[in-house]
Amino acid sequence: MCTYNVRMNVIRTTLTTSGNSVAVRFPKELLAMSGLTHAVSLEAKEGQIIISNSIDTREGWHEQIGTLGERYGDPTAELADLRTNASDELDTLAWEGMSYEDWRKGNDAQS
Repeated sequence: MCTYNVRMNVIRTTLTTSGNSVAVRFPKELLAMSGLTHAVSLEAKEGQIIISNSIDTREGWHEQIGTLGERYGDPTAELADLRTNASDELDTLAWEGMSYEDWRKGNDAQS
């Protein structure tokens, strides 16, 4: 059984199991005091696990990409001449290399 005193910043609780995982139950008040949000990072150190807010490394990318587009124009315009499609007929060209089976035999012999 867990006893919580939410006026304190430190509580004692026990680990519980949840399927194949181990879980810790926090009172909502403690979670609110911590400022933790939905996404968290876990860091393991000897004798402790540190839980902190997870930093979204992609935060603000949408705005930054929009700014680059405004400054330099549409980046896909440079690639217009490289367009390939299913009718490029590469699949009709004859293969002149060794077969997969021959390649495997050669590699198995080297092992």
